[in-house]
Amino acid sequence: MDNKIIRVFFLGLLLVASPVFASAQQTNELRDTIRAALKEDVRPVRSAGTVLARAPQIRAMVSPMGEGDYFKFIQTLPGVATGADGTSALYIRGGNLGSNVVSLDGVPVYAGSHLLGLMSVLSNDVVSETIFRVGGFTSDEGNLTASHIRLRSTPVDIMSFHAVADVNNFMAGTLVNVPVVKDRIGLMAAGRWSPVGWEAKLLEGRLKGIQDVGASVHDLYGKVHVRLWKGSSLEGSYFQSGDEYHFSYHDSMKDRLGWKNRIASARWEWRFWKMHLSASAYSDLKTSNQSQEKTARGVENTFIIRDSLQENGLDGSAVLCLGGWTLSGGYSLRRAGFNPGSSMSYAGSVLSEGREIPIVDNRMDAETKTWHAQVSYEQQDRFTARAAWRHNTHGSFTDNEYSALFRWQPFSWLGFEATYDDRVQYYHTLEGIPVGWALDMVVPSDKQRPPEKMRQYYAGLFGELFDLTFGIGGYWKEMDNLVHFADAGSLFRASLADWRSSVCVGDGLSYGLEISYRYSRDRLSVQGAYTLSKTDRHFERLNEGNRFPAKFDRRHILNLSSDYILQKKANREMGVSTFVTLQSGCWETVPAGQYGIPLLDKERIWLDIYGATNNYRMPMVFRWDAGWYRKVRGERVSRELRLGIYNLTNRHNPFMITYDAEEKEWKQISLLPIMPSISYRLEW
Repeated sequence: MDNKIIRVFFLGLLLVASPVFASAQQTNELRDTIRAALKEDVRPVRSAGTVLARAPQIRAMVSPMGEGDYFKFIQTLPGVATGADGTSALYIRGGNLGSNVVSLDGVPVYAGSHLLGLMSVLSNDVVSETIFRVGGFTSDEGNLTASHIRLRSTPVDIMSFHAVADVNNFMAGTLVNVPVVKDRIGLMAAGRWSPVGWEAKLLEGRLKGIQDVGASVHDLYGKVHVRLWKGSSLEGSYFQSGDEYHFSYHDSMKDRLGWKNRIASARWEWRFWKMHLSASAYSDLKTSNQSQEKTARGVENTFIIRDSLQENGLDGSAVLCLGGWTLSGGYSLRRAGFNPGSSMSYAGSVLSEGREIPIVDNRMDAETKTWHAQVSYEQQDRFTARAAWRHNTHGSFTDNEYSALFRWQPFSWLGFEATYDDRVQYYHTLEGIPVGWALDMVVPSDKQRPPEKMRQYYAGLFGELFDLTFGIGGYWKEMDNLVHFADAGSLFRASLADWRSSVCVGDGLSYGLEISYRYSRDRLSVQGAYTLSKTDRHFERLNEGNRFPAKFDRRHILNLSSDYILQKKANREMGVSTFVTLQSGCWETVPAGQYGIPLLDKERIWLDIYGATNNYRMPMVFRWDAGWYRKVRGERVSRELRLGIYNLTNRHNPFMITYDAEEKEWKQISLLPIMPSISYRLEW
């Protein structure tokens, strides 16, 4: 596919997500005291390497989709760089996109985005708490080297009926909670569906050369809770999501892509005396597919790329609390089947008949066994120390992981905190387009691609003075056995069946300064985060073996937000919010010059000369969002209306650069224009 078609492909798919575009630019570690505090204050709770936030605060964020999600919330925190502006891609403390793990009640969610990376597959009605950890990992967190986005589902109410209905620009959803047997059995069901397929039909005839645009987006979640005896419960849950997109370019090309999740899990818990015992099992399936039908010189060609990850897991753990001491440990078993890069092509030419290459089976199996233990001590919120250990066996690899946390607050207004992490990741993600699409292939570690490893150190100060809460600290992070996928920019390649030859292994280094603050008083709250960092990569096969900047080495990242309550009465509330982000541009590889090859007719073919890898920094990213909300609480029904404007200045923030073969020049492609949003919610 030539560069112009690639550009049209990207834009065409993203146009599906919004009719507006047609006229726009191109664990157990949380204490009960924290839980109690959150019932009165929805502001995020922060400690060394960890931020906890609840659904109401996350929902209030301005987003292109009408309401915020945990991806958008995390992108406002220090140490976090984004991929394409407005999407769910996260690059944390120099890590890759695949270095993060998203889990729901302990079960990994491998395809985490809807609408081409613009929003999460899990709604704020399903997720009650988001625990974001970048350092000081606990012993039950593994197979990651950057962050853990730990989501906790909304508890089932076994005493009373509860229902929610909401609608925004692109999704309509509902949640129903029913006590089947009062005080014994409860059932919760939630679902969302997007009318984006209907909206896409409005684009017909408005996009030059693009036709037959279509999309289908949905997610479903269900959970049953059974109270067995005092302190004991059993829960079972099921989640599925699906994204499908397709379009045609003139009559010469038809493209289709999509991804799905299917997750089933069961969990048993028993709390007695000062013990907490738990056991769980799950089955997790993630699939993705891409296909293209292309006619060239009268010959039809079809390319199909499929990827799947089937993982089954068992977990068991025990926690003992004695005074300020907490001891915990457990065992986990993961069995996974991978099938990346399977492909089929039907090709031909004027001089030869077509031939069919059957689907290539690249199935690989992997088993990971883990023993883990942890000890922590806490003294009246003044002093906290924690040490965690994991012992892993993955195929022929045996590794130990270590994490430690130290937090001391000698004064009410000032404290010191530090973390250390030595972690291992056994799944490699062969990353493609940096927007958070769930099309990236996932492969297990082997002798040619050993497990990814990282060593991370963090130290800083925190405190609270009058109405100001602040934190400042620095980190140093070393990364080994990182993978680079040379075919990341090629969505459709029959040769991807042999993806191994396109992967090289190297290392990385990241270090930086992170600052956060929050001012809160009466009706006004203001918060900000600033990151100053540097991240590079080293691969023997790239850049002549010299180090080069990582693609999302954004040197400066500044995020500012504020909320003001205009009116607050017993049964109603109204307010406004605003958010501003200013980020250094990401890096691209551009040609350093050209040279011509003379032909027999004295004309020349001009070819680009490429120098260093990632040798050009893109323009900075600037975005200003604004929102307004109104809540009315009735005796039986509560109503909430939110209006927002995303990218208020309509700035053309850069996404990528591409070469236009017809106009013979490099062009910058941007994604999201100014986008108004509306969200309406009923709760009873």
